[in-house]
Amino acid sequence: MDLRFLAKDSNWVAELDRLYGALGAPSNALLLPRHFIEVVLPKLGGKIALFAEGGREIGVGFLFPRAPENSASVDRMLKPAFTLRFHALAPEASHPPADFVQLLNRHLPHAHIVFYDPGAPHTYLATAQAFGDLNIGRPGADEVGPIRQAHQQIWGSPPESLYPADMYSHEFGLGTALTARVDGAVAGFLFGFYRVGGSTLPADWAERFNGDWRIESQAMGVLPAQRGKRLAYLLKWEQARLARQQGVSLINWTADPLQFANAALNFGLLRAAAFDFYADLYPFRNELNQAPASRFGLTWLVQTTRVAELSPQDARAALLDLRTAPDVQRINVGIQQIADPTAAQIAIEIPADWTALQRTNLDQTLAWRAATDALFAQYIGCRAGQYVVTGVGVDADRRFLIAEQAADSLWEKLSQI
Repeated sequence: MDLRFLAKDSNWVAELDRLYGALGAPSNALLLPRHFIEVVLPKLGGKIALFAEGGREIGVGFLFPRAPENSASVDRMLKPAFTLRFHALAPEASHPPADFVQLLNRHLPHAHIVFYDPGAPHTYLATAQAFGDLNIGRPGADEVGPIRQAHQQIWGSPPESLYPADMYSHEFGLGTALTARVDGAVAGFLFGFYRVGGSTLPADWAERFNGDWRIESQAMGVLPAQRGKRLAYLLKWEQARLARQQGVSLINWTADPLQFANAALNFGLLRAAAFDFYADLYPFRNELNQAPASRFGLTWLVQTTRVAELSPQDARAALLDLRTAPDVQRINVGIQQIADPTAAQIAIEIPADWTALQRTNLDQTLAWRAATDALFAQYIGCRAGQYVVTGVGVDADRRFLIAEQAADSLWEKLSQI
């Protein structure tokens, strides 16, 4: 049996298309979404292993970083651990799991590999944490199907863009696996993957917060009928609490910079920061993504005082009323840039209701995306002279992102423990 790793080169997209066709996409419900494998898996530090015998491919293994069995005593960079999510391509793939693990270990001699068959029976270790009448915890076996259905209902995604239900199992080893329950029924969910390394961090954050070991929070959703109950905040609060228990200090995720409600949660309430911007990051289109899917990369320092002090009960989003903040420089009015930023704090206007705009006016949707993409690409970052998004603002019915100038004083403020 032979092994090669799929390289992220000029043939990457075509190779993924070929493999997904061979694996039965789009009807194979055990596959992770094609866009996830293309964009996110490499970002996690994951790999794709192709197994062959007699010149014929017999299996595909998607390797996901996972927590070592004894994470407190293992240097994750010296002895990384991976889940080998294996999909057979041919009857020859009937080798015992140990054969695939041993072959991988010849190429990754210091790694601990856990073989995982997504089609096998799995265990689901349900937990429950009460927040008044609400309940949040790891999902049980009877909840993973409804989570998949909730994902489809929230985003209007086709089946091939949904995540497989089995990944919430104990054996797969997600970094975060949570569901929110109202009256015992699934009302929302949050999941994320372990991540080795990531985007460049400012100042001394990489060393102080172990930037080589993070959680990439991939998706969170709340059913429309259950919104207004603070479920999204509680899901993130519980994610941060569990990350701290594991010794994880950094959580990353991506968010559409034009969704004000999400920005109010991420910056005004959770106190995350954004100094990474990715134009047209994902190749998909759906009901909530009619324009190119540009994203902020968010960094959440969950061990810091400003995050750890958040309460599950009384926290409220901080909204800056720009009518009372004359020192905050506005750099655009709608899609028109009016100034180059020079102030310590700037305000970038975004649509008041990005979801509604996408449903009603595609031309304006594309114009807003193009205009704000240009602003973010030029001004958002962690280099001197750039800005870091840390808050949100309002002016009557207009909506804004608030950004602060990148400087040592800002890094210190954001990272105090």
